[in-house]
Amino acid sequence: MKNIFFIAVFFFSVQPVIAQYTFTYKGKEYKVLRSSKFKDESGKKYDYTEMTLEMMGGEYELLPIDEKKPGKGFLISRISKEETLRRAMAAPKPAESKYFKTGKKFKDFGAYDINGNWINTKKLRGKVIVLNFWFTTCPPCQKERPYLNKIVDTYRKDSNVVFYAIALDSEKRLIPYMQQHFFKYDIIPNGREVADSYGIHSYPLQCIIDKEGKIVFHTVSYYYVTDYWMRKTIDEALQQ
Repeated sequence: MKNIFFIAVFFFSVQPVIAQYTFTYKGKEYKVLRSSKFKDESGKKYDYTEMTLEMMGGEYELLPIDEKKPGKGFLISRISKEETLRRAMAAPKPAESKYFKTGKKFKDFGAYDINGNWINTKKLRGKVIVLNFWFTTCPPCQKERPYLNKIVDTYRKDSNVVFYAIALDSEKRLIPYMQQHFFKYDIIPNGREVADSYGIHSYPLQCIIDKEGKIVFHTVSYYYVTDYWMRKTIDEALQQ
């Protein structure tokens, strides 16, 4: 069995070993370490991994708890939707994955969804196809789901956009899981063979195919810029 890796990508710049990244607040530079302490506005405490996952959607920023004493840790502070969008529009496009090539024809696949319907991407020409490759125990996959669900809601009334989530998990595992963690994509279980056919081993992975069957967007993991670029790409593909 191949090893599975998940990648959580964030908007912070990665620094050498000691400092995971730095940020500037009121003209002063702060170093964030894996050993730093984090808490949200309710007082809930987080470790470094939990903090980075919490900030995936771009709804929060880090602030020093005590500007005079950096060692006290950082506050996970909510920012406005307007500010989140402004930052997303100003940030660079998410890095492309190594599994697909933008502009190339998408290699079609066929598989049954969790409801027993046969899905053949070749028969979906004329529609914009939005794919998500994931598995149930992947932390970034879990964190991104509410944001992806909102994207589905945006295009729910447009039959020219379809959403498929290719899960590595078996149908037996997915059915009880989905009862507690609702995902609005059409779920395709037992998707390891599909993922392997593209050489995918980093999750979650987003991929968008235009009406002509060409790949127009693909990236690994999810963070606030991903949401903006997915919507932008879908809108542009719909105008073809």
